[in-house]
Amino acid sequence: MPTNLRPAMLLFAVLPALAQSGEELLAWVDRLRHPWPSFTMELTLKAPRTSQRWKVSALENGDARLDGLSEKEKGRAVLLKGDQMWLLLPGAKRPVKVTPQQRMMGPAAGGDVARTRFREDYSVETLAEESLDGRACWRLDLRAKRPSVSARHVVLWVARMDSLPIKAEFRLASGKVARTALFGAPVQSHGQSVLSSMVIEESAGARVELLFGNWSKGGVDAADFELPGPDR
Repeated sequence: MPTNLRPAMLLFAVLPALAQSGEELLAWVDRLRHPWPSFTMELTLKAPRTSQRWKVSALENGDARLDGLSEKEKGRAVLLKGDQMWLLLPGAKRPVKVTPQQRMMGPAAGGDVARTRFREDYSVETLAEESLDGRACWRLDLRAKRPSVSARHVVLWVARMDSLPIKAEFRLASGKVARTALFGAPVQSHGQSVLSSMVIEESAGARVELLFGNWSKGGVDAADFELPGPDR
């Protein structure tokens, strides 16, 4: 074999393994937030001078519903079906259609809180080793699979030692960082590792903390995901 062909052949042999590893990393990160095909959990959002509590219910296909638990949000619900999102208000006969980027509180949009699944929404463009704050990491550059995904490019850092997510930058088509997510440490729930918290920061400085707790496997009624009225 000509020696000048060996480096190229070695590169092509490594690329599939890297791509597979990237997909596996995304699957692991997603499983921390979506540990079972269907589940419920309680979400607390904290920002300066305000706090909210929601019950999150999720189906295997990625659809999610948030029901308000705190006093101000009680009776309200947010329903995400595919790439569409509705707000259900007490006493209203019809749901109000909104965008997944609409703010629920500070920089926390509905899509951030309830849905983002990296492996379904993004493809791995590059996978490389990179240090982040002195920690050895994998850096994954991700590209959106669909035009409806608002952040066209995401840079995700995952610790090499334990494959845990550390930080994600959500970038617009222009390349500008729209928001940054910082991941908390995982905890155990029903024998499964789940995410304990996440902090979302906007480039302008707005910040919200998301706390996840009371995880429960299953217990989701598919009927709760049906839209009321003629917009079903």
